[in-house]
Amino acid sequence: MKKLLFICLLVGGFVSAQGPKSTGKIEYDDKAELIKQMQNDYTKNDFNLFENLMVDTLRAYLGSTDKVSKRDLINGFKSHHQLYKDINWGWLNSETATYDDGSKWTMVWASWKGEGNFTGTKNTIPGHFAYQWKGDKIVTALYYFDPTSLRAEIAAMTSQSIDYGYEATYSSNWKIGNPENIKVVLDVQKGAESNDFEAVKKLIHADIIIGNGDGTVIRGIEAFTNLFESFLQNFKISINPAVWIAVENDEGDEWVLLWTSEEYTDAEGKTNKITAQESFQIVDGKIIRVNQFQKPDND
Repeated sequence: MKKLLFICLLVGGFVSAQGPKSTGKIEYDDKAELIKQMQNDYTKNDFNLFENLMVDTLRAYLGSTDKVSKRDLINGFKSHHQLYKDINWGWLNSETATYDDGSKWTMVWASWKGEGNFTGTKNTIPGHFAYQWKGDKIVTALYYFDPTSLRAEIAAMTSQSIDYGYEATYSSNWKIGNPENIKVVLDVQKGAESNDFEAVKKLIHADIIIGNGDGTVIRGIEAFTNLFESFLQNFKISINPAVWIAVENDEGDEWVLLWTSEEYTDAEGKTNKITAQESFQIVDGKIIRVNQFQKPDND
């Protein structure tokens, strides 16, 4: 997942940039030669010059106003070699401009080439890159290019067919869901801890079905009320969520997955501790289905 995020950092749109109004000098100098070598090293998946020339506090922008760190920039460029083969420059020119205000930039105009490992498409993409110097170090890097091919290659990579040996009976195609659904589930936990049944009930769908950890099933809001209202009145409850994730499948079904450690103390002071994994289906902002898996917590 993290690797994919690095790749996605390189998929922004175009932004415009305006430098100083006039230049004092444009030349092909040692800095332009270094940048040309750095770009050629990129095609070999060699990033030593990137590491050495760029400051750790580099400000990098990849067709976006969002700043990218030096580490994410390099990891993103490394990922190109997973997405493409035969990466090379059709042509590449570099030159250094020293502006009247004293700032120094090396600019690159180039034609990038590569064949997609997942789409098989051969690409030729023009690009413009600019590197700002402070002494002998790069402090700012700007990249402008058409991200269409990169988007297509990422999509093909993430949707490639893998033989898992099994076919899911419900769904195997999930994506991260609406975080508001997490809030619904956690508000129910808070209501339970506060022994506030009415607050809990407001978030429960009339057609609720709960598969309890002991194998029993609760169906409908009336059965839910009969069981949980008295339960909340008679137990002190402590719930410590460890993980929550909202997910959605390709049919639009929305679920929240929750891992917790829980304590239930009765009127006589006897405490029961459990760890639980629960899945909550959300419909119209309310919980309509719950699947519970629990075990005693003996720690």
